[in-house]
Amino acid sequence: MIINRQSKSLIAAIAVIFGGSLLFLAATTPITTTYAQSEVNQTSSGASQGTAEGNITTFNEQSKMPTNVEGCNALAAVMEGKAAPDHDLCDVIVYRQAPPIVRNDGMVMNNFSGIGHYIEMVPAVTNDTGQFASKDTAVAQKQDQNQSKNLKVAFGEFALIDPEVVPVQQIMQKYNWTQTALHHHLLNESPKILFLHWSVTGDANDLIKQAKEIIMQTATYQNLTGNTRTPTSAGP
Repeated sequence: MIINRQSKSLIAAIAVIFGGSLLFLAATTPITTTYAQSEVNQTSSGASQGTAEGNITTFNEQSKMPTNVEGCNALAAVMEGKAAPDHDLCDVIVYRQAPPIVRNDGMVMNNFSGIGHYIEMVPAVTNDTGQFASKDTAVAQKQDQNQSKNLKVAFGEFALIDPEVVPVQQIMQKYNWTQTALHHHLLNESPKILFLHWSVTGDANDLIKQAKEIIMQTATYQNLTGNTRTPTSAGP
């Protein structure tokens, strides 16, 4: 009986020590969660198709990967801008290279994304539900044809200095772009930058060419070549 009791006590002591060791290891060992793994898996291989800008990292595991990276890159190439594809959305960003936009502390801000032009496109979808449903077969077929084409709804803004506003508005009116706002984002920058917001619907290739014509009314590309590039926070 004495031996059995000693054996039981010894076994119990070993169990306590072993259990404590496991708890210590659990507390000090990093845990890789399924979420973290899904984040790694969603670092887009698709983003490298036709672009050298780097991978896309998705932190929300519910986010969907880009569906048309090459198409978005092609639109950005027309603008000499940057493509930012996200699922079925395409953002094109064009940084202003001229004139230097200087903050009150001397920081040149041109290549911050906020001091540039944004063109954002999503597929145009016809609402054919409820009261908007078409009973006309010909109209319904035309809607289907439009949706099968490269029809996009586009939104965005242009970052403009004062003398550029009216020339830009004139080209927008020429192509029936709708101006939705004109306001300031910043204080005490020089020269003062106005942000003109807009919306438009049309073929993506037509819209990007129109956007290029609009931006050509500005000094955006003035010093993209040569050694006159202004010192800024990032590359164009």
